[in-house]
Amino acid sequence: MYVNNSMSSNNIKQVFSLLMVIQFFIYFGFSIVIPVIPALIDDMDLSAFHMGLLLASYSIASFIAAPFWGQFSDNNGRKKVLLIGLIGFTISFLTFGLFIDHLPMLYFSRIIGGLFSGACFSTTTSIVADLTTAEERNRYMGLLGMMIGLGFIFGPAVGGLLAGYSYQLPYFMTAAILMLIFIAVMMKLPETHLDRTGADDGGINWTIFRQPVGLLLLCTFIVMMTMSGMESSFQLLEIDRIAITPTQMGLLFMIGGFVSAILQGGYLRQVKHGAERKVMMAGLLITATAFIMLPFTMNLVYAGLCLVMLMAGNAMVRTLLTSSITKTTTARHMGKMTGITYSLDSLGRIIGPLVFTGLLTFSLSLPFYIGAVTSLLALILIYIYFSKGKVA
Repeated sequence: MYVNNSMSSNNIKQVFSLLMVIQFFIYFGFSIVIPVIPALIDDMDLSAFHMGLLLASYSIASFIAAPFWGQFSDNNGRKKVLLIGLIGFTISFLTFGLFIDHLPMLYFSRIIGGLFSGACFSTTTSIVADLTTAEERNRYMGLLGMMIGLGFIFGPAVGGLLAGYSYQLPYFMTAAILMLIFIAVMMKLPETHLDRTGADDGGINWTIFRQPVGLLLLCTFIVMMTMSGMESSFQLLEIDRIAITPTQMGLLFMIGGFVSAILQGGYLRQVKHGAERKVMMAGLLITATAFIMLPFTMNLVYAGLCLVMLMAGNAMVRTLLTSSITKTTTARHMGKMTGITYSLDSLGRIIGPLVFTGLLTFSLSLPFYIGAVTSLLALILIYIYFSKGKVA
């Protein structure tokens, strides 16, 4: 494993601080639209179909583009790709704000955002891998995971607050912040991928799924599909069971988000290299248990407990999955691997809501029992991977 040792410890800390800010605003920007788009669609008197498609178009574009960006960073360096990603991401927010009442341009904005978000994610994750040893990886991936969780907490909250003044304001504010980050990256971030000999100039080789790491990549898809499916169907179940209100829903997700962020920034940072399997399996058992419990909701506290268990279990798995995947390859191909990981993450965000909301038409409980089954399937795949003697 190639690790860039040319920077001092102080410089490395500065780099990680910048990466944490970038990671926060990638997911802040992803989630800031959650309260804005439904209100916007309602004001424009459009079908709810457009709301779903505007949200999905971002993930579809991410799924397509992320592997390309990862491979491009292997061949051309991380900093260049990150700067390109930040420019594209900024343009997407500006476009949405400027053409807030023009539906085709809103779709264009969401697609552009999805295309360039992969450039930001794959490079930030690859930079962490460039600068850390396998023994250090969990610690720093935990910090990035914490910032992802905080981004998902504050994005909808800020989006909803600012949208009360203007639907455009959240997008202009985020674009301005991204431009400041672009300047900081250009001035402060060194290139961390220095040895590019042997980088792959060909297309994405999907035969990687025949290799042992394919089990972990498949888990990435299953875990995200299951969690995004839960997020799309949880409220409908709780409306039926306890007549939950949107305010109560927001409060429960905020509590769950904070628990996940604390878990990633605290406990998961302490997980030793080689101990990932038991933590991920425990996380999946917690997730499966919560899914089985959910259909029996009788009050708000019970629903909150289930949601916290789901989000905490998911955090335990996703952070260590990403860390483990980066340990299976060399720095020369790290970008490609992180790009594929983000692509599968995006695919899960597309398929999960479709599957779970489809299952709701048969039974309100069915999606959650299926969620328990898919969580156990991911647990089995992780067990098989590590039983073959693989050490993350």
